[in-house]
Amino acid sequence: MKNIHVAIIGIGAIAEAVHLKYLQENEHVIVNALVDMDLERAIAVAKKHDIPYAFQTIDEMFAQTHVDAVLICTPNATHIPIAKKAAEQGIHVFIEKPIGTNLEEVEGYLTLAKEKNVITMVGMTHRFRRDVRIIKEYIDNNTFGNLYYAKAKLFRGRGTPKGWFTNKELAGGGALMDIGVHVLDLAWWLMGKQDVQSISGQTITGLGNYETKYVSAWTSKNKQLNAGQVMDVDDFASAYIRFKNGAVINLEIAWAIHGEQDEGIQLELLGEQGGARLTPLTIYKEENGIQTEVSPTYVDGDTFKEEINHFVHCVRTKEQPLIDGEQGNHILKMLLGIYESSQIQKEVVY
Repeated sequence: MKNIHVAIIGIGAIAEAVHLKYLQENEHVIVNALVDMDLERAIAVAKKHDIPYAFQTIDEMFAQTHVDAVLICTPNATHIPIAKKAAEQGIHVFIEKPIGTNLEEVEGYLTLAKEKNVITMVGMTHRFRRDVRIIKEYIDNNTFGNLYYAKAKLFRGRGTPKGWFTNKELAGGGALMDIGVHVLDLAWWLMGKQDVQSISGQTITGLGNYETKYVSAWTSKNKQLNAGQVMDVDDFASAYIRFKNGAVINLEIAWAIHGEQDEGIQLELLGEQGGARLTPLTIYKEENGIQTEVSPTYVDGDTFKEEINHFVHCVRTKEQPLIDGEQGNHILKMLLGIYESSQIQKEVVY
Protein backbone atom coordinates (compact mmCIF):
# COMPACT_ATOMS: atom_id res chain seq x y z
CA MET A 1 0.00 0.00 0.00
CA LYS A 2 1.62 3.24 -1.17
CA ASN A 3 -0.47 5.93 0.54
CA ILE A 4 -3.31 5.56 3.01
CA HIS A 5 -6.48 7.58 3.50
CA VAL A 6 -7.19 8.32 7.15
CA ALA A 7 -10.00 9.82 9.22
CA ILE A 8 -9.90 11.13 12.79
CA ILE A 9 -12.94 10.36 14.92
CA GLY A 10 -13.23 12.95 17.69
CA ILE A 11 -11.34 16.14 16.88
CA GLY A 12 -10.59 17.54 20.33
CA ALA A 13 -7.68 19.78 21.26
CA ILE A 14 -5.10 16.99 21.45
CA ALA A 15 -6.37 15.30 18.30
CA GLU A 16 -5.92 18.55 16.38
CA ALA A 17 -2.58 19.52 17.91
CA VAL A 18 -0.99 16.06 17.83
CA HIS A 19 -2.74 13.35 15.81
CA LEU A 20 -3.77 15.56 12.91
CA LYS A 21 -0.46 17.43 12.85
CA TYR A 22 1.68 14.32 12.51
CA LEU A 23 -0.66 12.56 10.12
CA GLN A 24 -0.45 15.53 7.75
CA GLU A 25 3.33 15.61 8.09
CA ASN A 26 3.60 11.97 7.01
CA GLU A 27 4.19 11.71 3.27
CA HIS A 28 2.24 8.44 3.05
CA VAL A 29 -0.98 9.82 4.57
CA ILE A 30 -3.96 11.67 3.15
CA VAL A 31 -6.29 12.89 5.89
CA ASN A 32 -9.61 12.53 4.15
CA ALA A 33 -12.16 13.26 6.86
CA LEU A 34 -12.87 14.47 10.39
CA VAL A 35 -15.80 13.20 12.45
CA ASP A 36 -17.11 14.84 15.60
CA MET A 37 -20.46 15.08 17.36
CA ASP A 38 -19.81 18.83 17.37
CA LEU A 39 -20.22 19.25 13.62
CA GLU A 40 -19.41 22.95 13.69
CA ARG A 41 -16.00 22.20 15.19
CA ALA A 42 -15.35 19.39 12.73
CA ILE A 43 -16.15 21.71 9.81
CA ALA A 44 -14.01 24.53 11.22
CA VAL A 45 -10.97 22.30 11.81
CA ALA A 46 -11.37 20.64 8.41
CA LYS A 47 -11.46 24.03 6.69
CA LYS A 48 -8.44 25.24 8.68
CA HIS A 49 -6.34 22.23 7.67
CA ASP A 50 -7.64 21.73 4.10
CA ILE A 51 -9.42 18.44 4.79
CA PRO A 52 -12.17 17.67 2.24
CA TYR A 53 -14.81 16.09 4.49
CA ALA A 54 -16.33 16.73 7.91
CA PHE A 55 -19.11 14.62 9.42
CA GLN A 56 -21.11 14.30 12.60
CA THR A 57 -21.21 10.48 12.58
CA ILE A 58 -18.98 7.68 11.34
CA ASP A 59 -21.92 6.20 9.41
CA GLU A 60 -22.21 9.40 7.36
CA MET A 61 -18.50 9.17 6.59
CA PHE A 62 -18.76 5.55 5.40
CA ALA A 63 -21.62 6.52 3.11
CA GLN A 64 -19.79 9.38 1.43
CA THR A 65 -16.05 8.67 1.34
CA HIS A 66 -13.41 5.95 1.69
CA VAL A 67 -10.69 5.60 4.31
CA ASP A 68 -8.16 2.87 5.02
CA ALA A 69 -7.73 3.66 8.72
CA VAL A 70 -9.31 5.65 11.54
CA LEU A 71 -7.87 7.20 14.68
CA ILE A 72 -10.41 7.10 17.51
CA CYS A 73 -9.95 10.04 19.91
CA THR A 74 -13.35 10.06 21.61
CA PRO A 75 -14.42 9.43 25.24
CA ASN A 76 -13.28 6.02 26.51
CA ALA A 77 -16.72 4.40 26.63
CA THR A 78 -17.26 5.08 22.91
CA HIS A 79 -13.98 3.58 21.67
CA ILE A 80 -15.16 0.04 21.00
CA PRO A 81 -18.59 0.81 19.45
CA ILE A 82 -16.79 3.04 16.93
CA ALA A 83 -13.96 0.53 16.41
CA LYS A 84 -16.47 -2.24 15.67
CA LYS A 85 -18.12 -0.15 12.95
CA ALA A 86 -14.70 0.47 11.38
CA ALA A 87 -13.66 -3.18 11.61
CA GLU A 88 -16.89 -4.30 9.95
CA GLN A 89 -15.76 -2.22 6.95
CA GLY A 90 -12.23 -3.70 7.02
CA ILE A 91 -10.80 -0.38 8.20
CA HIS A 92 -7.67 -0.42 10.40
CA VAL A 93 -7.99 1.13 13.85
CA PHE A 94 -5.88 3.27 16.15
CA ILE A 95 -7.57 3.68 19.55
CA GLU A 96 -6.42 6.23 22.09
CA LYS A 97 -5.83 4.75 25.53
CA PRO A 98 -7.48 2.93 27.18
CA ILE A 99 -8.74 0.47 24.57
CA GLY A 100 -12.19 0.57 26.16
CA THR A 101 -14.06 0.27 29.44
CA ASN A 102 -15.68 -3.19 29.23
CA LEU A 103 -13.73 -6.45 28.81
CA GLU A 104 -16.51 -8.41 27.13
CA GLU A 105 -17.06 -5.58 24.64
CA VAL A 106 -13.33 -5.34 23.88
CA GLU A 107 -12.94 -9.09 23.41
CA GLY A 108 -15.88 -9.13 20.99
CA TYR A 109 -14.23 -6.38 18.97
CA LEU A 110 -10.86 -8.16 18.92
CA THR A 111 -12.52 -11.30 17.56
CA LEU A 112 -14.15 -9.24 14.80
CA ALA A 113 -10.89 -7.44 14.00
CA LYS A 114 -9.09 -10.76 13.65
CA GLU A 115 -11.78 -12.11 11.32
CA LYS A 116 -11.56 -8.97 9.17
CA ASN A 117 -7.71 -8.82 9.21
CA VAL A 118 -7.92 -5.38 10.79
CA ILE A 119 -4.86 -3.97 12.54
CA THR A 120 -5.55 -2.54 16.00
CA MET A 121 -3.11 -0.24 17.78
CA VAL A 122 -3.63 1.36 21.19
CA GLY A 123 -2.09 4.78 21.90
CA MET A 124 0.58 4.13 24.56
CA THR A 125 2.89 7.01 23.77
CA HIS A 126 5.46 6.40 26.51
CA ARG A 127 6.68 3.21 24.84
CA PHE A 128 8.16 5.46 22.14
CA ARG A 129 10.26 7.61 24.50
CA ARG A 130 14.02 7.54 23.93
CA ASP A 131 14.84 6.96 27.61
CA VAL A 132 12.38 4.07 27.68
CA ARG A 133 13.91 2.56 24.56
CA ILE A 134 17.33 2.71 26.20
CA ILE A 135 16.02 0.79 29.22
CA LYS A 136 14.31 -1.72 26.89
CA GLU A 137 17.63 -2.37 25.12
CA TYR A 138 19.29 -3.12 28.47
CA ILE A 139 16.43 -5.50 29.30
CA ASP A 140 16.55 -7.22 25.90
CA ASN A 141 20.30 -7.74 26.37
CA ASN A 142 19.54 -9.34 29.77
CA THR A 143 21.71 -6.76 31.57
CA PHE A 144 19.36 -6.69 34.55
CA GLY A 145 18.67 -10.43 34.68
CA ASN A 146 15.28 -11.46 36.04
CA LEU A 147 13.14 -8.41 36.82
CA TYR A 148 11.16 -9.00 40.00
CA TYR A 149 9.84 -5.59 41.11
CA ALA A 150 8.61 -2.32 39.63
CA LYS A 151 7.47 0.77 41.48
CA ALA A 152 5.49 2.98 39.12
CA LYS A 153 4.10 6.34 40.16
CA LEU A 154 2.66 9.58 38.79
CA PHE A 155 1.28 12.27 41.12
CA ARG A 156 -0.10 15.59 39.94
CA GLY A 157 -0.53 18.43 42.42
CA ARG A 158 -3.65 19.94 40.86
CA GLY A 159 -4.13 18.17 37.57
CA THR A 160 -7.72 16.98 37.37
CA PRO A 161 -8.95 17.63 33.81
CA LYS A 162 -12.26 19.32 33.06
CA GLY A 163 -14.90 17.78 30.83
CA TRP A 164 -15.89 14.17 30.16
CA PHE A 165 -12.83 12.75 31.96
CA THR A 166 -14.54 13.05 35.37
CA ASN A 167 -17.79 11.40 34.27
CA LYS A 168 -17.73 7.64 34.90
CA GLU A 169 -20.37 6.91 32.27
CA LEU A 170 -18.13 8.42 29.59
CA ALA A 171 -14.63 7.74 30.95
CA GLY A 172 -15.09 4.43 32.76
CA GLY A 173 -12.93 5.71 35.62
CA GLY A 174 -10.82 8.65 36.69
CA ALA A 175 -7.11 9.18 37.26
CA LEU A 176 -6.43 5.45 36.98
CA MET A 177 -8.05 5.25 33.53
CA ASP A 178 -6.59 8.55 32.33
CA ILE A 179 -2.94 8.61 33.42
CA GLY A 180 -2.66 5.34 35.35
CA VAL A 181 -3.12 3.42 32.10
CA HIS A 182 0.16 4.90 30.78
CA VAL A 183 2.09 4.22 33.98
CA LEU A 184 0.86 0.65 34.32
CA ASP A 185 1.43 -0.13 30.64
CA LEU A 186 5.01 1.14 30.79
CA ALA A 187 5.88 -0.93 33.85
CA TRP A 188 4.09 -4.05 32.57
CA TRP A 189 5.73 -3.86 29.14
CA LEU A 190 9.24 -3.39 30.52
CA MET A 191 8.65 -6.25 33.00
CA GLY A 192 8.01 -8.57 30.06
CA LYS A 193 4.19 -8.45 29.72
CA GLN A 194 3.64 -11.07 32.41
CA ASP A 195 0.33 -12.78 33.14
CA VAL A 196 -1.46 -11.31 36.15
CA GLN A 197 -2.06 -13.55 39.18
CA SER A 198 -3.74 -11.22 41.68
CA ILE A 199 -4.50 -7.56 42.32
CA SER A 200 -5.08 -5.62 45.51
CA GLY A 201 -6.12 -2.03 44.90
CA GLN A 202 -7.78 1.04 46.31
CA THR A 203 -9.31 3.96 44.42
CA ILE A 204 -10.35 7.17 46.17
CA THR A 205 -11.98 10.47 45.32
CA GLY A 206 -9.86 12.60 47.60
CA LEU A 207 -9.99 16.23 46.48
CA GLY A 208 -12.87 15.90 44.01
CA ASN A 209 -14.04 19.16 42.44
CA TYR A 210 -11.49 21.30 44.25
CA GLU A 211 -11.65 25.10 44.00
CA THR A 212 -7.96 25.87 44.38
CA LYS A 213 -7.03 29.41 43.34
CA TYR A 214 -4.41 30.33 40.75
CA VAL A 215 -4.13 26.93 39.09
CA SER A 216 -5.05 25.89 35.57
CA ALA A 217 -6.67 22.71 34.28
CA TRP A 218 -6.77 21.03 30.90
CA THR A 219 -10.30 21.36 29.50
CA SER A 220 -11.99 19.29 26.82
CA LYS A 221 -12.90 21.20 23.66
CA ASN A 222 -16.29 19.49 23.58
CA LYS A 223 -18.56 21.57 25.79
CA GLN A 224 -21.57 19.28 25.21
CA LEU A 225 -20.04 16.35 27.09
CA ASN A 226 -20.35 16.51 30.89
CA ALA A 227 -21.59 20.09 30.79
CA GLY A 228 -22.71 19.68 34.40
CA GLN A 229 -19.15 18.93 35.51
CA VAL A 230 -20.06 15.60 37.11
CA MET A 231 -17.23 14.27 39.30
CA ASP A 232 -17.96 10.65 40.16
CA VAL A 233 -14.56 9.06 39.52
CA ASP A 234 -11.31 8.46 41.38
CA ASP A 235 -8.57 11.07 41.62
CA PHE A 236 -6.22 8.70 43.51
CA ALA A 237 -5.40 5.02 43.05
CA SER A 238 -2.93 2.59 44.55
CA ALA A 239 -2.41 -1.08 43.66
CA TYR A 240 -0.19 -4.07 44.30
CA ILE A 241 -0.17 -6.44 41.31
CA ARG A 242 1.30 -9.94 41.49
CA PHE A 243 2.24 -11.87 38.35
CA LYS A 244 2.45 -15.59 37.72
CA ASN A 245 6.23 -15.47 37.30
CA GLY A 246 6.60 -14.05 40.84
CA ALA A 247 7.17 -10.41 39.83
CA VAL A 248 5.19 -7.54 41.32
CA ILE A 249 4.23 -3.97 40.36
CA ASN A 250 3.48 -1.32 42.97
CA LEU A 251 1.34 1.39 41.32
CA GLU A 252 0.46 4.87 42.66
CA ILE A 253 -1.56 7.40 40.68
CA ALA A 254 -3.11 10.80 41.45
CA TRP A 255 -4.69 13.67 39.56
CA ALA A 256 -4.63 15.91 42.62
CA ILE A 257 -3.01 15.65 46.07
CA HIS A 258 -1.78 17.78 48.95
CA GLY A 259 1.79 16.84 48.18
CA GLU A 260 4.65 17.10 45.73
CA GLN A 261 3.94 16.84 42.02
CA ASP A 262 6.01 14.43 39.94
CA GLU A 263 7.79 15.70 36.85
CA GLY A 264 6.68 12.84 34.66
CA ILE A 265 6.37 9.11 35.30
CA GLN A 266 8.51 7.84 38.17
CA LEU A 267 9.59 4.25 37.60
CA GLU A 268 12.00 1.97 39.45
CA LEU A 269 12.86 -1.46 38.04
CA LEU A 270 14.72 -4.01 40.17
CA GLY A 271 16.38 -7.08 38.72
CA GLU A 272 18.70 -9.79 40.01
CA GLN A 273 21.68 -8.35 38.10
CA GLY A 274 20.80 -4.69 37.72
CA GLY A 275 18.08 -2.08 37.66
CA ALA A 276 16.89 1.19 36.18
CA ARG A 277 15.05 4.37 37.09
CA LEU A 278 12.95 7.04 35.40
CA THR A 279 13.00 10.06 35.75
CA PRO A 280 15.87 10.91 35.26
CA LEU A 281 17.13 7.89 33.36
CA THR A 282 19.60 5.99 35.55
CA ILE A 283 21.07 2.50 35.15
CA TYR A 284 22.28 0.49 38.16
CA LYS A 285 24.54 -2.56 37.94
CA GLU A 286 27.76 -4.11 39.23
CA GLU A 287 31.01 -3.94 37.26
CA ASN A 288 34.08 -5.78 38.50
CA GLY A 289 32.31 -6.31 41.81
CA ILE A 290 31.65 -2.59 42.22
CA GLN A 291 28.16 -1.08 42.38
CA THR A 292 27.82 1.50 39.60
CA GLU A 293 25.31 4.17 38.60
CA VAL A 294 25.18 5.31 34.97
CA SER A 295 23.29 8.25 33.46
CA PRO A 296 23.05 7.59 29.69
CA THR A 297 23.30 10.56 27.33
CA TYR A 298 20.62 10.89 24.67
CA VAL A 299 18.61 13.41 22.65
CA ASP A 300 14.85 13.40 23.19
CA GLY A 301 12.71 12.38 20.24
CA ASP A 302 9.13 13.33 19.43
CA THR A 303 7.17 10.45 20.95
CA PHE A 304 3.82 11.42 19.46
CA LYS A 305 5.31 11.69 15.97
CA GLU A 306 7.01 8.32 16.30
CA GLU A 307 3.79 6.74 17.57
CA ILE A 308 1.70 8.06 14.66
CA ASN A 309 4.37 7.13 12.10
CA HIS A 310 4.53 3.62 13.59
CA PHE A 311 0.79 3.15 13.10
CA VAL A 312 1.01 4.38 9.52
CA HIS A 313 3.90 1.99 8.87
CA CYS A 314 1.93 -0.94 10.31
CA VAL A 315 -1.11 -0.18 8.14
CA ARG A 316 1.04 0.08 5.02
CA THR A 317 3.12 -3.05 5.70
CA LYS A 318 0.57 -5.13 7.68
CA GLU A 319 3.09 -5.51 10.51
CA GLN A 320 1.75 -5.93 14.05
CA PRO A 321 2.05 -2.73 16.12
CA LEU A 322 4.20 -2.35 19.21
CA ILE A 323 1.01 -2.12 21.31
CA ASP A 324 -1.74 -4.19 19.76
CA GLY A 325 -5.31 -4.77 20.84
CA GLU A 326 -4.55 -7.88 22.90
CA GLN A 327 -2.02 -5.95 24.98
CA GLY A 328 -4.47 -3.09 25.38
CA ASN A 329 -7.04 -5.60 26.62
CA HIS A 330 -4.57 -7.04 29.15
CA ILE A 331 -3.96 -3.55 30.55
CA LEU A 332 -7.72 -2.95 30.78
CA LYS A 333 -8.10 -6.25 32.65
CA MET A 334 -5.65 -5.01 35.29
CA LEU A 335 -7.24 -1.56 35.54
CA LEU A 336 -10.68 -3.07 36.05
CA GLY A 337 -9.16 -5.51 38.55
CA ILE A 338 -7.94 -2.56 40.63
CA TYR A 339 -11.43 -1.03 40.61
CA GLU A 340 -12.99 -4.38 41.53
CA SER A 341 -10.56 -4.94 44.39
CA SER A 342 -11.32 -1.47 45.72
CA GLN A 343 -15.06 -2.06 45.49
CA ILE A 344 -15.11 -5.44 47.24
CA GLN A 345 -12.22 -4.56 49.59
CA LYS A 346 -10.48 -7.83 48.79
CA GLU A 347 -7.69 -9.09 46.61
CA VAL A 348 -8.86 -10.19 43.16
CA VAL A 349 -7.33 -13.53 42.11
CA TYR A 350 -7.22 -14.73 38.48
